[in-house]
Amino acid sequence: MNYRWIFWAVALYMIATGFSFAQTAKTKKILVIGVDGMIYTALDYATTPGLDKLIADASYSKEGYGGLPANSTTGWSTLLTGVGVDKHGVRQANSFAGNHLDQYPSLVKRIKSQLPAIRIASIVREPEINTVLNSDADLKYSQGSDVQVFDQAKEVLGGQSADAVFVQFSSPKEVGLLHGYQLRKADYVLAIQQVDTYIAQLLDVIQSRATYADENWAIFVVSTHGGSESGLATNSTMEELKVPVIFSGADLDNKELLTTNMVAKENSDNFLTINKAPTGDRTYGRIPIAGTGLQGMDKFTIEMWIKAGANSSDPSIMGDKDWDSGGNPGFVICRSGSSWKINIANTQRSRYDIGSSKPIEDGKWHHIAVTFDKTKECIVYQDGERVGGAALTYKETDQMASPFNYIYMAQDGTGTYGGGAPNWAGSFNEVRIWTTALSQETIKNYMYLQHIEKSNHPHLNFLNLYLKLDEVRGAVLTDYSGKNNHAELVGPATERKPYYPVGLTDVAVNVLSHMGIRVDGAWNLDGSTLKSNVPFRLFKVN
Repeated sequence: MNYRWIFWAVALYMIATGFSFAQTAKTKKILVIGVDGMIYTALDYATTPGLDKLIADASYSKEGYGGLPANSTTGWSTLLTGVGVDKHGVRQANSFAGNHLDQYPSLVKRIKSQLPAIRIASIVREPEINTVLNSDADLKYSQGSDVQVFDQAKEVLGGQSADAVFVQFSSPKEVGLLHGYQLRKADYVLAIQQVDTYIAQLLDVIQSRATYADENWAIFVVSTHGGSESGLATNSTMEELKVPVIFSGADLDNKELLTTNMVAKENSDNFLTINKAPTGDRTYGRIPIAGTGLQGMDKFTIEMWIKAGANSSDPSIMGDKDWDSGGNPGFVICRSGSSWKINIANTQRSRYDIGSSKPIEDGKWHHIAVTFDKTKECIVYQDGERVGGAALTYKETDQMASPFNYIYMAQDGTGTYGGGAPNWAGSFNEVRIWTTALSQETIKNYMYLQHIEKSNHPHLNFLNLYLKLDEVRGAVLTDYSGKNNHAELVGPATERKPYYPVGLTDVAVNVLSHMGIRVDGAWNLDGSTLKSNVPFRLFKVN
């Protein structure tokens, strides 16, 4: 086959688009800016022209995953190692004690081991970042204020002394701890805007370099953690966990990273969406309970993250009973208007209906939980807050078991309920059933925590079902409780997506990728490399 016409077609395309092979010869440089305490909503409310300029030419998310616990030392460890806290071991605020950096070293060490000629600068507020994480950097500076960090970074970037530069700004965290991380507070907004001014000026310094035309710069800006409106650091709320993540560079796509547009990733926090099949076929997950601690529970806590789709009537979100009548024995958690409730009854048809007072059909993720103690009380929680409850009059001798051998997700215990047919539509994540009634404090403390089976949860011995729903394919939904109550996914209308589009673990692998270092599978990193822009591709055609 004559390839001459293909060559000229490609050449003309390259000329038309301004692409040249000279681009591939540019010297790769990178600036990584970590901002402690920049909340994920800041980009929408504060005036941030510097960040806006970056975002216009970046792959970014305003709601990336910072990780638990949400503090600066843990965040920097995750950012620089490319693994989560379960691997790097840094859990305490203001301490790197207990780290496993011998097994999961900083990307600075990895860069120097692969490309020893690369010069690296680390300019930080926390001195231990340089002594523990970035000890292999060629230039290390520890400063007492953000303005001093900025001045030092400006000097380093303005010269020729470094190829990779790591910068830490901490004033948003400092102000947030004093006044609260809230955009209604002028002090906090001004702190965000001052950091943005520093970032804008550092961009100007880079673009003013005499060698800039011959350099391929990537500029990453991430927040290591967010913060609560009160300023109280619990290190576990959504406001603290969600962080903005901005990856700007010539090799990256220019787009907002949204979970709805991304495929589920192996070994990541994914979720399961159950839709309504146009064919009318029912789609659901079913958990076998015959002869297990999940059948006819006298005490339990059921908790899960859900995001409701378009629904009508009162379909079952989860249940083991025949929902054609609320007096039938067993339980169902179901849609109730734009909210939800639990219906439960014993074999004598004595029933209770206990609902939430808050909507869930708002396009957002919500944590819902029910605690049930047969002879005492049933309480419903939404997003960690009590939203309903009732004292119960059941006796010890009352039987709560339905006649069915499955707990269903998105259907009732029969698998055939017609209200809102063919099934509830929505997404599930982190489904857990405990055979005890957890306290509100325990629910709130652990509702955001992944890999609960490896945690210090005080009631792990009562965990009888734990579906992470991280699978990317197949019909098996693995139970991580240790009880082997693995579920089965049935029906045609399912999707799997990442719960967070991007996170701090992705920073390290994208830094390495930009610098031309291939990530070794033996490193066991958690992050993923973002898709690159490719102007054209050549394929051999036979």
